[in-house]
Amino acid sequence: MDFKKITAKFLRFLKSKKHPLLLIITLLIIFLALFPRSIDFLNGNPIFGFDQGRDYLAVKDIVINHKLTLIGAELGAGSAGISGIFQGPFYYYFLAIPFALSNGNPVAGVAMMLAFSLASICLGYYLGKKMFGGGFGLLTAFLMAISPILIGQARFIWNPHMPTFFILLTLIFFYLFLIKKKNYFIFLFSFFAGFIYNFESAVAIPLSACLVIYSLVLFRRKIINYLFLFGGFLFSITPMILFEIRHSFIGLKGLISYLTANHSTSSSSLNQSFAIDHVKSIVFNFKDTFPIDNFNLGLLFLILLLGISVYFLMSEKRKELKYFFWFPIFLIPITLFIFSFLKNALWSYYLTDLNISYILLFTYILYSIMHRKLYKMLTISLIFIFILGIIGAYNSIKVSLYDYKDYGGTAKLKGKVDAIDFIYADARSKNFGVLVFSPPIYTYPYDYLFWWHGQRKYGYIPYSEKKGTFYLLMEPDPQKPWTYKGWMETVVKTGKIEWTKKLPSGFIVQKRIET
Repeated sequence: MDFKKITAKFLRFLKSKKHPLLLIITLLIIFLALFPRSIDFLNGNPIFGFDQGRDYLAVKDIVINHKLTLIGAELGAGSAGISGIFQGPFYYYFLAIPFALSNGNPVAGVAMMLAFSLASICLGYYLGKKMFGGGFGLLTAFLMAISPILIGQARFIWNPHMPTFFILLTLIFFYLFLIKKKNYFIFLFSFFAGFIYNFESAVAIPLSACLVIYSLVLFRRKIINYLFLFGGFLFSITPMILFEIRHSFIGLKGLISYLTANHSTSSSSLNQSFAIDHVKSIVFNFKDTFPIDNFNLGLLFLILLLGISVYFLMSEKRKELKYFFWFPIFLIPITLFIFSFLKNALWSYYLTDLNISYILLFTYILYSIMHRKLYKMLTISLIFIFILGIIGAYNSIKVSLYDYKDYGGTAKLKGKVDAIDFIYADARSKNFGVLVFSPPIYTYPYDYLFWWHGQRKYGYIPYSEKKGTFYLLMEPDPQKPWTYKGWMETVVKTGKIEWTKKLPSGFIVQKRIET
């Protein structure tokens, strides 16, 4: 096999502007990006659970009741062990746009997530093209299009799914600073890194910390650069600062309490267990960045990716590439160090910045292989990319076709709406109540849907008291399916049971009359 000819042809293809294959590849990327990401929007049946209900109630307060806020949801939904620390408010304000345009329809929120996901792929293309040329921009967009973890970010409404767009803005302005040396780019990349706290603080903190540490290498003694850097950070978290001042630094106190508390579970053996779990989470996160469904293969490819990247960076002649790509490599140990203080599991959505880092490093490796004319490595890399594309396309089509027809049981919007319709149809009167059992205890999604769907369609919202005719709407816990029975025996107790029915979605509805 003449590897040199293959390389020459491929280089000519990447440099060409009107090659027929470019149009075919662009259309393929559009298909791979759009098809799997749009399923929940097209079928109008997204996941609508605890987080979505809570957030939509908050957005309702902003749009309908005109109550502006300086904070978003509490960190970890109040169960992360850190009290008084909140995400930023701008996720709610972004969500308020589709809310207002659609009169509160949750499917419009999915359209927003889809738009941000597709815009992120466009930013990935722009960054790849800016660094290496149009062909490599397409490669970056292709890898983002088939990434399982990035596909998932478009499919339901959730604040941790928003950071990808702003991570890419951060990296774009970081790269533009490296090539143009303009101070306003420092302000922009630090602003967008800090701004991510509006969606997921667990991404914003290590990314911002790494930028601060890395700036010591870039800026050295240029004081003005540090002023732009910290100016960007401070401006991005202005709502947090105002909230902390107004509430006697409740978040800062909560963080100090968490870090200094003598947790009964914080023995050295358990800390070691968390450390091992965090390292495994890094590997799982890498595996989910690409269509690789095997932990050991993921670990092998992660080692190869980092090892080859370091090898090429050691002799990289383009200074802007050298400075840029050392950053995502340093980001991994800094992330692990920061999360070593976390006495909780390290969830994949804490590591979205690493997903983008792996894709960019992969693109850099292919660029370096071609630039150095390593023909055999190039052939192997192209075969690997082709295999990833086949697997990614197959998985996307398979999962999308299944999910488009999936009713979703109690987890998705249609199941909940159908249960509400069933109760209204049976009641045939405005004088009835509904009590809801939900495994998370809080009934946010049902409270919202009774307001949005019940009031809009039927003109009224049932009361939530045990009097007259009332219904029990019960969402069985898949892990503990018997718990709703305990709720009926301890919380409800009263009322004569008329009937009990199980709906196709899995909801259990019981009608009672209190005399």
